[in-house]
Amino acid sequence: MPRHLSEAQRARTIAKLEENWSLTEVAAELNVSKSCIFYIKKRWQGEQRLQRTIRQGIGKVSTENEDNALVEFINHNPFETAVKAREETLFPGSLRTTQRRLKQCGFKNCVAAHKMFLTEEHKQRRVQFANEFLQGNEFWNNVMFSDEKTFQSSKNERLHVYRSRNTRFGENYTLSTTNSGRFSVNVWAWISVHDPGVCWQIDGRLTSAHYTNILENVMLPSHVGNFT
Repeated sequence: MPRHLSEAQRARTIAKLEENWSLTEVAAELNVSKSCIFYIKKRWQGEQRLQRTIRQGIGKVSTENEDNALVEFINHNPFETAVKAREETLFPGSLRTTQRRLKQCGFKNCVAAHKMFLTEEHKQRRVQFANEFLQGNEFWNNVMFSDEKTFQSSKNERLHVYRSRNTRFGENYTLSTTNSGRFSVNVWAWISVHDPGVCWQIDGRLTSAHYTNILENVMLPSHVGNFT
């Protein structure tokens, strides 16, 4: 569907209307909305004019220096809100304009990730450990790695999708859902250079007592004969 009709198409619209075509028929013929044909008809009847009115956009409410001050504040205070940034920098625009300006400058408001930061001492110890056991398999022959994982029959999170207008329920843009039958399975397993080890299903939550029981009664008995 075109955004605007050419002047020739608008003249054709008036000709069709004078031939007693309805607004709906003309809109279908030119593949535009009915309201588009209505405003062309109204403009012609009131002003005998086919040309569109060129609207003058509203001027930018902030200067380049004000935009730069907003960006600089967020650069130094990434965990502050747009409300705080607007107040501290005396940004002249509304809160929505503040958020839009930050987005235009490449700042996207996202959920912050959680991460354990390593100190320099931690980093040095890790490098030292890696260099110490880089060569030879004698050490790794006596190492076991273990972890736990939850497997789900279906995803349970909100997903985002890029789509065009009026295609919300299109097959390519929707996810199938189920009202019942969803289940999850918690498992724990260990692995070594000798074999994959044991995969153990966990009943209920993996509490500290449950984990200790697995280590003592599942992991330790299962590795007998594999390690020196």
